[in-house]
Amino acid sequence: MLSVSQVVGHKEGLDVMERADPLFLLIGLPTIPVMLILGKMIRWEDYVLRLWRKYSNKLQILNSIFPGIGCPVPRIPAEANPLADHVSATRILCGALVFPTIATIVGKLMFSSVNSNLQRTILGGIAFVAIKGAFKVYFKQQQYLRQAHRKILNYPEQEEA
Repeated sequence: MLSVSQVVGHKEGLDVMERADPLFLLIGLPTIPVMLILGKMIRWEDYVLRLWRKYSNKLQILNSIFPGIGCPVPRIPAEANPLADHVSATRILCGALVFPTIATIVGKLMFSSVNSNLQRTILGGIAFVAIKGAFKVYFKQQQYLRQAHRKILNYPEQEEA
C-alpha cells in the first residue's frame, strides 16, 4: 500500500486500489516487497565488471576516461567469492524496502519535467540504480588494480644492540 501510494501518488494510489480486483490485490501487493528484495539480490555490477575487464583493452575511450584500465596487470588477484561478501540480510532488506522512496525522491529531483508520477518514479529508480552501480563498478575495479599492483616486501630485521 505504501509503495503504491509513493510511486503513483496518494490519491491516484487509492483510486487504483479501489478499482482493482480484490484477488489481484491479495496476490499482487504482498509480492511487491518480495520482488524488491529479489531485485536487490541481483549482482548485475559483477557482470558489468567482468565484461569491462574482458573488453576494456579493445575500447580506447575507456582508457582515456579511466587511465590504467587497459594496461596489463603484474598479477591477477584472486576473485572474491560472492557468497563471502559480508552484506547482511538486514542491509539487503532495508535497502530493498526503502528503494521506492529513493526512486521517488531521485525522480522528483532529476525528472521534474515528467508529468506522470509513475514514469518519474521509474526513471528515478533507473537513474539511482545506474549511478550507484557505476560507482560500485569503478570502486571494485580500483580495488582490483590496487591488489594487482601491491607488493609484499620482506620485513627489515632490526640490529641487535
